[in-house]
Amino acid sequence: NTRPADTTGPTATITLADSALTVGETTTVTINFNEPVTNFDANDIVLTNANGTLSTLTPNANRTVWTAIFTPTANVND
Repeated sequence: NTRPADTTGPTATITLADSALTVGETTTVTINFNEPVTNFDANDIVLTNANGTLSTLTPNANRTVWTAIFTPTANVND
């Protein structure tokens, strides 16, 4: 038995539990993939203009939903 190779990468939808944070708050980031993803970690996410940091990503059992905590940089007004 053979099957064609999967030549397309996964797609993702990213949501924040709260998009209007105040000083000292954090929010849960949820990344939903359309297929299982392995070897995914915070280094795979570019946060250049995010004004904050992301905790370790944690997958669900199927590795299709990954969550982390976003912590804004102190004293950022954006």
